[in-house]
Amino acid sequence: MRETLHQVHRGLTRPTVHLTPAPGAGVTAEHGGPFEWRADGAGAHLALLPGAAALPTGWTEFSFRLLTGEAGAASPVLIVDTDVAGAEQSIRLPLDADGRARMLVRLPEAVLALRLGPVNGPTRFHLSDVRAVQVAPAEAAVRMTWPLALRLAREPERIPRVARRYLDALRTGGLRAVDGVLGQKSNGHLSLESYEAWVRQYDTLGDADREALRHAAEAFAWKPLVSVVMPTYNTPEVWLRRAIDSVRAQLYPHWELCIADDASRQPHVRAVLEEYARRDARIRYVVRPANGHISAASNSALELVQGQFIALLDHDDELTEDALLRVVEVLNAHPDADIVYSDEDKIDPQGRRFDPYFKPAFNLDLFRTQNLISHLGVYRTERVREVGGFRVGFEGSQDHDLALRVVERTLADRIQHVPRVLYLWRAIPGSTALDAGEKSYASIAASRALQEHLDRTEPGARLEPGPNASLHRVRHPLPTPRPHVTAILQARTASEAMVRLDAWRATAEGWDVDWRVASGSPEQASLSANEAARDAPGEVLIFLAADLSPEGADWLAELVSQALRPEVGAVGAKLLAPDGRVEHAGFVLGMGADGVAGGPYRGLSRESTGHIGRAAVQQRVSAVSAACLAVRRSVFERVGGFDAAVLPGPWRDVDLCLRLAQHGLMTVWTPHAVLIHATAPMSPDADPLSSSAATAFKARWKETVGDEPFHSPNHALGNGPLRFAWPPRRAR
Repeated sequence: MRETLHQVHRGLTRPTVHLTPAPGAGVTAEHGGPFEWRADGAGAHLALLPGAAALPTGWTEFSFRLLTGEAGAASPVLIVDTDVAGAEQSIRLPLDADGRARMLVRLPEAVLALRLGPVNGPTRFHLSDVRAVQVAPAEAAVRMTWPLALRLAREPERIPRVARRYLDALRTGGLRAVDGVLGQKSNGHLSLESYEAWVRQYDTLGDADREALRHAAEAFAWKPLVSVVMPTYNTPEVWLRRAIDSVRAQLYPHWELCIADDASRQPHVRAVLEEYARRDARIRYVVRPANGHISAASNSALELVQGQFIALLDHDDELTEDALLRVVEVLNAHPDADIVYSDEDKIDPQGRRFDPYFKPAFNLDLFRTQNLISHLGVYRTERVREVGGFRVGFEGSQDHDLALRVVERTLADRIQHVPRVLYLWRAIPGSTALDAGEKSYASIAASRALQEHLDRTEPGARLEPGPNASLHRVRHPLPTPRPHVTAILQARTASEAMVRLDAWRATAEGWDVDWRVASGSPEQASLSANEAARDAPGEVLIFLAADLSPEGADWLAELVSQALRPEVGAVGAKLLAPDGRVEHAGFVLGMGADGVAGGPYRGLSRESTGHIGRAAVQQRVSAVSAACLAVRRSVFERVGGFDAAVLPGPWRDVDLCLRLAQHGLMTVWTPHAVLIHATAPMSPDADPLSSSAATAFKARWKETVGDEPFHSPNHALGNGPLRFAWPPRRAR
């Protein structure tokens, strides 16, 4: 490795906003001692190399060690100020289990400044061993391609597809395009499957595509008018024009653009609006007499609306040209839909798309932890007016608050998801697209909106902070007195379970728990579990692998409070392998070697929040593991327990969850009950019975196993860190 300049010495860092040396901390600039800082909020940053004559460019390896005083607070982001005024890039730097980061990134040709945002909230932290080392392009290529070479050696059937992707990049963009393919990361793992390449191949329209879509739009049986609502205030002219132009470029022609200018002081705003209104009669605007902030301005735009549906657009973002067409396509298939939402990504000032949010089907539990609907959100106008539009006082999260109130007035099957990126969120300084901490008031407003929603829909439930500023936790209430629980320890032999019984009892202090043992070979697992549950006195049954150990005293309260929710069938926990990495975070149908089910976050570090936080928040899933599964005894008995005849061993848990779903009961996975295995558990698809069990499972659930609602078709069906699907599991 070539190391000429650019080692970031520990003394060459300095704090910016929301960051001060912790009391009593020894900051040894020249002698290599660790820093100790106190972050007062999520917007804390450290400037890197502030006194350096030159900053690194091109391929650079960044490494450091970060330790925090609060679990889950570490969330390092490298922020790159470029030579384009107002343009920044944001790069996530994942940590391993020891708090170390080591990532090869490609910096722009000119860098004005480098900043490190180490944490996602108030905490004390140590930052040490900070280094930035430039790497020659040839060495970078070798280091980036080696993991792919190893993978292709194991999966030779992938070679033609990968070769085509790189040949296409070489043909269309030369070596620079191939370098661009090399330059992307996927969930902190080096990957040649870049988002830019994925967008080129599966999310870029050609002339033939546009013509076909125009014909499709003409053939729609229902062509509702869609009103795009856009408040604006002192918007830079370049972004305002791009936002308006993205609406005018829509392949679906039946739209109107309703703009409310919130008394902008910049004269170009009024001039631009007047110009576009003259050019296109579908564009109408109003100028407010006084500034009232975004909620008031959005309501002023709503007053202009004549369409049956409202699409929300921020004044510096863009719609893809097929956005409204895709929405109306869904509305024709589901004419009773009240909400339609899509996937989204971010776009930098140079037009580069990055950081996609590939969403699941509507998932109320997930929606209560983050704004799942967000962009692009389209609402039936009647519903928006029923709830009174946007509420003043919720600025920054006014869209989330609106969505919560509309969701309360409709049914889950009237909320439809378009699994395509239809919205490009502008990532510029001051935007939460770069950092949720950019607008702390938005997080405060979101918390208020969510708590008020819980007060209306589930009295007694309370909102708590999540692992970062954009994520939340819902704590569901427990009745008084606490319910009786039957816990069933599962092991191969009764003696294995009995050895662990005293330790388990100690973890349930203050609870009335009836402890039972279910022992036997894997093929006897369903039968022995059912026998242990027979005539159980507990209102809630909890099936537990005997070798697990819970972390913290809250595990039982979390599982039971979730299981007592009347709409819930089964509840699963966050299970860790002995090395502390994620073993189970819910099952995805169709994933894994047998194509039955697998774990989307298996192998991640325990602190990792995963794709848009989904490894760190409660949510609805298709199934959870029987290694830790809570269920009300009444519903367990209603569906006949585990199926001991058809699925005696592997996949009995997935089968149970799907049968509960047939009775209208959902399965919930919670990361707030954490248990760790003493020994590495055997994967279900490694079980000797796996092949026959998989055949039986897929015969029973052939209409279900290929239709996973909570895992995006844009993500591959592979265990472990999420990867892009090449191709997506749908026609483009």
